[in-house]
Formats: sequence, C-alpha cells, structure tokens
Amino acid sequence: MFESTSKRYMTRMVAETIHIEIQNILWGLIDEQRQKNLKLDYLQVFELEAKKGKQYIIHKQEVPESKLKWCFQLKDTTPINQTLWCIDSETHQTMLLPSDY
Repeated sequence: MFESTSKRYMTRMVAETIHIEIQNILWGLIDEQRQKNLKLDYLQVFELEAKKGKQYIIHKQEVPESKLKWCFQLKDTTPINQTLWCIDSETHQTMLLPSDY
C-alpha cells in the first residue's frame, strides 16, 4: 500500500483547516516508511498534538501493528491538535479528517 505518490488527494476540510506544511510532513512520514520497505496498512492514522510550541505526531496502523512517535518544530504555521487519516484505495490516496468519513 501507498506505493505510488502520483495520485494524492485531500478532502475540502483538510485543505481548508490543515496547513500545507503539516500535510507535507504527514505524506513524508508515509514515504519514509515506504523507503524503508516497511509494510503499510491501507489506513494510516496520525494523532497530532501541540506541546511546548512543537508538533508532536503519533503515527499508527493496525496491520501490521505499528506506532511511531515524532516531534517537529514547524516553520510556517503553529502546531495543532487534530487526528488525520490517510487512506490508500489502490488507485489513489486521500488525506481526510475522521469526520469526513
């Protein structure tokens, strides 16, 4: 899953509420896992938390079970508290908020 990066989309709510810097970080974390040849589930879950001026991210999936933690100092926006999903439907990938589902 998440093999091709050519057809990536986002819902309108993501486009309107999630800064492009954060979107790029999340897609980058998926790409990093693919470059390490790790098996990715069709659903990638990102839990974002703003703490001490930094963006903390928990990146999870169910099959195979995985949970990674990241911390970023954002340059162009402020950290947020939000959960986002990235879903691979084999023909394209979509970034969405759980409420978009």
